[in-house]
Amino acid sequence: MKLLVANGSVVTLDGVQEVDVLCEDGRIVALLERGLDVEVDETLDVAGQMVFPGFIDPHVHSRDPGMTEKEDFAHSTLGALVGGVTTIIEMPNAIPPVDSVEVFHQRRAQHEQVAWVDFGLWGISVGEGNIDELRPLIEAGVAAIKIFWGYALRRDTRQLVYNIDDEPVENLLMPPDNGVVLRVFREVAQAGGLLAAHCEDRDILTVSERALAHPVETYDDLLAARPDIAESTSIAVAAEFARATGCRFHVVHMASAKGVDTVRNAQTRGIGVTAETCPQYLTLTDEDYGRVGPMMKVYPPIRTAQDQESLWAAVADGTIVSIGSDHAPHTVEEKARGFATQPAGAVGCETFGPVMADALFRGKISVERFAEVMSTSTAKLYGLYPRKGVIRPGSDADLTIVDPRASRVVRNEDLVAKQPVSPWNGFSLTGLPTAVVLRGRVAMRNGAPVGEHRGQFVPARHAQVVTSSR
Repeated sequence: MKLLVANGSVVTLDGVQEVDVLCEDGRIVALLERGLDVEVDETLDVAGQMVFPGFIDPHVHSRDPGMTEKEDFAHSTLGALVGGVTTIIEMPNAIPPVDSVEVFHQRRAQHEQVAWVDFGLWGISVGEGNIDELRPLIEAGVAAIKIFWGYALRRDTRQLVYNIDDEPVENLLMPPDNGVVLRVFREVAQAGGLLAAHCEDRDILTVSERALAHPVETYDDLLAARPDIAESTSIAVAAEFARATGCRFHVVHMASAKGVDTVRNAQTRGIGVTAETCPQYLTLTDEDYGRVGPMMKVYPPIRTAQDQESLWAAVADGTIVSIGSDHAPHTVEEKARGFATQPAGAVGCETFGPVMADALFRGKISVERFAEVMSTSTAKLYGLYPRKGVIRPGSDADLTIVDPRASRVVRNEDLVAKQPVSPWNGFSLTGLPTAVVLRGRVAMRNGAPVGEHRGQFVPARHAQVVTSSR
């Protein structure tokens, strides 16, 4: 199969080039001068559009298996595809989570049967309970290990428990103490892997919730119950563990200016700490709650305009190396509960590309930096580069085509998600992914899939790493 992607503005490591991209048998073969007469099976004319390395969404919770009433892998990967994504990395909090090589192989085989895009897998650390499985998981090709630092798990299913008071203590695996966490850092470092965590200090959250003295009823209550110092304190401890062990540590869904300052300080000291943020933190603030409502409830919470400004600055200067959706759906009924009791999390993988492209064309980020955080440095971080994340000969022919002139209004009823409730419902976006090429074949055109699902597992290889783009 030979495909020519013609007449687009192609974003490469050397900048934007007015060239054609020749793809054959799933790989990029050459970047060609426009207008050359080349014999191909198909030409995709993308005149007036931009051609990016295929978007990678490294933070997706498909809830599959075990919680498929909320979402499943077929729906999440189809949503990713129509939103312009070519690769996702699936989080490990399904039932059971990927806590062993045995489950890893089962999950890989299961997901390959229904995947619309290529995918990697996260592994989970449950403290002492699977510390001997971390090296085998890394060697098997997990993209990273996530430790739910400060959160308890159900003993029988390893399911995340947000509120410890909801379960009898005998049913829980309690959060690992810092001595155990340090052992996890050391084990991941020795295996050459990447360790990541949701960084909100549990003790600070507990004290803050008690100081509130009543259930969370308003958005201001939520911010008081989950202060930014919970994030920065957790990051600071992780940075010291990373310094002591040589472990590469990654902060997922960073939401605060204090978090940015702490990560930047660690990087300045030469510590291997990186960070991700998400579209919700870059495009919404606490002032949007009146418009968005309960769909905006996520953890860590969306904060102020000042926090958002700091996050954009961190994206620009390389403190933040990756952006992920944190697609974390719940049922429509669950999200309709009162603010205090509804679960945190939102549908995000389908709007990931469009929301970020809209920010690009509003001037929030340069084209080159956009390609980095949406693809190239994400691929490097998770051991997928140079197979993924770059437009150059020899790499997978994964391309996301974006039309700067195209626009849409996000509507829940148009989403492919199993539970279609988006924080961006009603938002108007400009600059849309109009086509996706997955391993040399057109897989999406104008918001609709082309052909059958054919996503494949992509093993991580951590020989080439990135600690910062600064």
